[in-house]
Amino acid sequence: SMTLHPGTVILTGTPEGVGFTRRPPLFLQPGDDIRIEIEKIATLSNRVIAES
Repeated sequence: SMTLHPGTVILTGTPEGVGFTRRPPLFLQPGDDIRIEIEKIATLSNRVIAES
């Protein structure tokens, strides 16, 4: 385990199997929800919207 201090940035990079390497390619679409969670701390949720 490790201690996270205020200001700590957590980066994961790009995981294997991302959309552009798939055949056919798979990309996020307007209306998709992206959620990340650190248990017992918080969940961050973002919705993809169309460009205006």
